[in-house]
Amino acid sequence: MDPYPDPTCVGPVHDGGYDGQCCYQVHCAAPVDGACPAAAEAAPHLDGLPPGSGSCMCDGTGEGGAESIQGPYANRAASDPASCCYLVGHIGCEGRPLLVRGEPRLAPIARGPSAWSQTDLRRFERALADTDVRALPPAARRELARRWAERGRNEHASVASFGRFALGLMALGAPPQLLEAAHRAAVDEVRHARIALAIASLYAGEPVGVGPLPLRGALDDTGSLEELTLATVVEGCVGETLSAIEAEVAAQAAEAPAVRMALQAIARDEARHAELAWAFVRWAVAVGGAGLRERVAATFARALDQVRSTPIPAGADFPSTHGFVPPAELHLLRQQAITDVLRPAVAALVASHVASTDREFVSERGHALLSGGATYLST
Repeated sequence: MDPYPDPTCVGPVHDGGYDGQCCYQVHCAAPVDGACPAAAEAAPHLDGLPPGSGSCMCDGTGEGGAESIQGPYANRAASDPASCCYLVGHIGCEGRPLLVRGEPRLAPIARGPSAWSQTDLRRFERALADTDVRALPPAARRELARRWAERGRNEHASVASFGRFALGLMALGAPPQLLEAAHRAAVDEVRHARIALAIASLYAGEPVGVGPLPLRGALDDTGSLEELTLATVVEGCVGETLSAIEAEVAAQAAEAPAVRMALQAIARDEARHAELAWAFVRWAVAVGGAGLRERVAATFARALDQVRSTPIPAGADFPSTHGFVPPAELHLLRQQAITDVLRPAVAALVASHVASTDREFVSERGHALLSGGATYLST
């Protein structure tokens, strides 16, 4: 086998739902039955795929200009038992993705009257009605409508992601407090989707909603403690902590009151979703013991390294005054969040040997995490 080529970012720069270019990273694993699986069969044998909330695998039909997984290639370290290496492509996305065999599932955008483009939030609806976008050039309005529609589309898929998480909790016999919080999070995501699609409709000048969500295969393998825990580490502990911080920063830059209100609400909710993820992982490692704790620590290390090493995509910045953090600023924000918020929280969780009880939901460490995040955001 040829050695793997240098990872890079390739393909067009996307500015709607999928953000930036398709960026590749190397993942290596041991051979299976003495052979390296073909790229199409490699995903089940690679740990930590895809990078998680805030990142989706590039679409296998060519999203970002290439397939999601390429290989196998030989490891450059010839003595490494993980001799089967692959380039795995991922691209920025929003919301907690609904992943089925590593690929994000999304409902199609639907034009025309839709309950998904309406909310029952009176203050938000009044602020939205008072927002005048006519001064924006038509191309800018189309871009913002597409960006907010894709945000709503991803938030819509997050409803199903939390529904699946709740089923996993039941299959594992998790405490009822965790299950209650998972269902509240799903309701939050319904609200996020409706808010985002209402804003998309404002910029589009017509109602924007979503169609049916394809769910074939989405409920396979919901009862594995290790799989649910490691997925929650990446998608929840890392992804939603970053999402909460990023939404708050975007809210600070937003000029339209309706956009600012929407992002502030999303930031508060994502912070609670992150608390849920940290609480579940803390419970899971108490149940799963030292072996699972070691896998959790390794998964955290990979996930943080992936976030830290992801290149800044090329292309024009998104308009920060309308709810989107420019790529270069977002890159710096994530680096500082890793240092100031995530690494200390990971160290505290992995070092903890105190078992959760059914009466516990959010630990003191969870409160400390979000308090640290709030302090970071205010500086």
